Amino acid sequence: MKRKYLLPLALLVVVMCILGFVILPIGHAPAKDYFAPIGERTLQTDEIGQFNYIFEQFEHMSFMGDEFKGWDTDEQPFWRYGIAFGAYSMPSIAMISPEHADRAKLCLSHMIDKMKSKKVWGDWIEYGMGDDPISEGNIMYKGHLNLMYGLYQLITGSESYSKEYTWLTNKIVDEMRKHHAEGKHEGADCEPGRYFAQCNSISLLSLMVYDQLYGTEYSDVEARWTVDFIKNRMTDEHYGFYLKMYSSKNAFCNPMLSGYTNAWTMAFLRPFEPDYNETLYDVWKEHFTKEIGPYAYVKEDPEAGPSPLATMTGMMAAKEFGDIDLWRKLRNSVDRDIYQKNDRYHYLYKNVNNAIYNGPLLWTKVHVGWQKILSHDWGDRESFEIPDVNNMEWTDILSQELLLMDDVLN
Repeated sequence: MKRKYLLPLALLVVVMCILGFVILPIGHAPAKDYFAPIGERTLQTDEIGQFNYIFEQFEHMSFMGDEFKGWDTDEQPFWRYGIAFGAYSMPSIAMISPEHADRAKLCLSHMIDKMKSKKVWGDWIEYGMGDDPISEGNIMYKGHLNLMYGLYQLITGSESYSKEYTWLTNKIVDEMRKHHAEGKHEGADCEPGRYFAQCNSISLLSLMVYDQLYGTEYSDVEARWTVDFIKNRMTDEHYGFYLKMYSSKNAFCNPMLSGYTNAWTMAFLRPFEPDYNETLYDVWKEHFTKEIGPYAYVKEDPEAGPSPLATMTGMMAAKEFGDIDLWRKLRNSVDRDIYQKNDRYHYLYKNVNNAIYNGPLLWTKVHVGWQKILSHDWGDRESFEIPDVNNMEWTDILSQELLLMDDVLN
């Protein structure tokens, strides 16, 4: 080859190497390592770093009362989701790594306590939706709290929250029975007159956990009413997609198709309807996901561009349904856009330096699947007796007073 061609060729190779480094997803663990069976699966370096960050966040906040130091107050109405979805990663961490199990269980307890802060649920009263935030309605909050109670008791055997779990379960079931008798809709309301399938899916799973612990049959009766209603009244007639919202006042279902609504609902309803949701998952992929080489994203609307929320919940759905290829491409996109290593022991996401997003994103990586969590051998568990909660009120669960740092220190 003539010398005059060597320099341009060398420059081309250098440029291609630089472009490859910039464009290609380099430095990630192989996707199959995040899907290995329990017993062979280990926490990956990025998962350990993210867990360390989350654990230390909540360990520190555990002695700060109702303070959420460093959390974005503009996003306060969404704090509940950051806490809850982060909490759902803890059973999987405990299953994957015995070394991290005790910390995962402790972290879940801290998360429950922070979930009960008035700063998390106080918007219900502040916005004039009622004086009692958990006895009726507000399933978008209390469904998560109830599932967190159940998962904690399931993985630890501790009854420290059993009275609260039983009282709240009773309230959810009472509301479901009331709506069933009225004949307008099934399940529990989110906001007055507004009903979401994805929020109800959380409470339904909490009932399934309760049944497993106490031998009740809520998931076969009351939950079945709700699942059937959602499938019959809240799905798209062409594809079977879950629709976004049902107006219980007007008996009207918002026909908009939603990428995140379906990803979320499919994953949580899979234990109730595995065949339906596994079939729907493939249809959802066809209409809501876009793959570009080693990357992918999820659309909120089939005709729209990428949505961060839909992509995150889509990553979680891909994990639930064991879709290694899509999960890998979504992981590449999420980690490429906003992921960074903070130091050797702590990994976090750029510009979201708090657990609002880091917790849910950790869950999209470690989640082993709901059926595996429910069927896992969590060790010797004595049979639980349903506690007496007849004299309890909602204020026995949620304090109306704010405990701030000055009060804690004094």
